[in-house]
Amino acid sequence: MASQGSQAARSSSASGRNSNQGRRQRTNCYCGERPVLVTSSTAENLGWRFWGCVNYGQIGEECRYFVWAESEQEPQVARLKRKITGLKGKVTTVERMLIMVVVVALVGVT
Repeated sequence: MASQGSQAARSSSASGRNSNQGRRQRTNCYCGERPVLVTSSTAENLGWRFWGCVNYGQIGEECRYFVWAESEQEPQVARLKRKITGLKGKVTTVERMLIMVVVVALVGVT
């Protein structure tokens, strides 16, 4: 895993064009395989996820396919954050209603 992260760091600087091509929803890497989701273990990009060739680092395989996973999903992430904010607001409203019901029930019992 550590070797994949260090290899990813090397390829990230040399693959600016690769990341632009990846934003076009590429389903296969340059050698025809499906990319795999990997988590970087380098100090510079610790924990960041990226799509890379399943053959990356194998002897004789130099596909060099590399795309940061977050760059592909920014619109989805923004949409999900808005949805979470809306759901938090609904939870707050339901909590307030529940408190009012409990208070009314307690007043009615006494």
